[in-house]
Amino acid sequence: MDGRDRGTPVGVIGLGLIGGALARRLVQTGEAPVVFDLRADAVDAAVGAGAIAAPSARAVAERCEIVLLCVQTDEQCMAAVCGDDGALAGARPGGCIAVISTVLPATIATLAAQAAGRSVALVDTPVAGRGMFSIGEGNMSVLVGDDGELAARLEPTLLRFASRVVRAGRLGSGAAVKLAHNVIVFAGFAATIEAVELARAAGVRDGLVEEVAQGSGALSALSAFHAPFYKHFRDDPHRVDEDAMLEVAAALLEKDLSDAVALAEAHGLELPVARLLRHSGAAIFQARR
Repeated sequence: MDGRDRGTPVGVIGLGLIGGALARRLVQTGEAPVVFDLRADAVDAAVGAGAIAAPSARAVAERCEIVLLCVQTDEQCMAAVCGDDGALAGARPGGCIAVISTVLPATIATLAAQAAGRSVALVDTPVAGRGMFSIGEGNMSVLVGDDGELAARLEPTLLRFASRVVRAGRLGSGAAVKLAHNVIVFAGFAATIEAVELARAAGVRDGLVEEVAQGSGALSALSAFHAPFYKHFRDDPHRVDEDAMLEVAAALLEKDLSDAVALAEAHGLELPVARLLRHSGAAIFQARR
C-alpha cells in the first residue's frame, strides 16, 4: 500500500488550468480520477499524468459517485450537466456534482433543481487561492454552498486538493462569496499594476513600490504573486501557449466581474469599481487579442 486514499471514485469534467491541475492532484492523493474534456489534447495530458479517460460527461458520472465540474462559463455548466450526454444523464441516484466553476448563484439553483429531479445532489464548491499553483500544493480554499451533511460528505474529497473547506451557508452562497472574492482580487491586481507603472514612469527602481506596499500592508499576497507575472508578460516575448492562457484569464476576469455586477444589480446594489474594471481583462493579464 502507498498510503493514498482509496475511497469514493471521483470524476473531473473540464480539464483547463484548474481542472487539469485537479486531475493531477487527485492522481497524487488517491484513486485515479475519471476525466473528460471536449479537447482531446487536454484528456491526453491528464491520462499521461495517470488519470482515466471517459468518452463523455455522462460516462464520467456513470462511473463516479462524486463529479467535480471545472468548466469556464455558466452556459458550459448547463451543457455539461443537463445536456443529452451530460452528467445528469449518467449520474446514479445518491451521486453528487460539485461545481468548481465560478458561476452565478442563480445558475447553481437551476442546476440543483434539475439534479434533484434525478435524486442527485448538486452544490457550488468554487475555489479561492493561487489557481493551479494552490491546487498543486494542496493549499486551496473551497467555498461550499452547504453547511450540513453534504459539505461533510464532500470534505474528504475536497481535502485531497485543498487545505481549507469553508461552509459558506445555503446553496449558492459559495458562488456568491467567490464572485465577491474576485472583485477584491481583480481590483487589487489593477491597483498594483497602476502603481507599478506610475513608479516606473517616474524613474523609481523596479520592485520598490511593491516593497514599500508590502511593508505597509497595502499589497495583498495575491497581488504580490501576480506582479512578477505581469512584468514578465509586459516585457518578454510570449510563447503561443502563454498567449492562449492569458486570453482565457482575461475572458474569465471579464465574465466574473460582469457576473458580480449582475448579482449586485439583482440585490439593488451598485459596484462602481467592478463595473469599471469588467472590460480590463486584456490590460490586467497582458493578453494580446
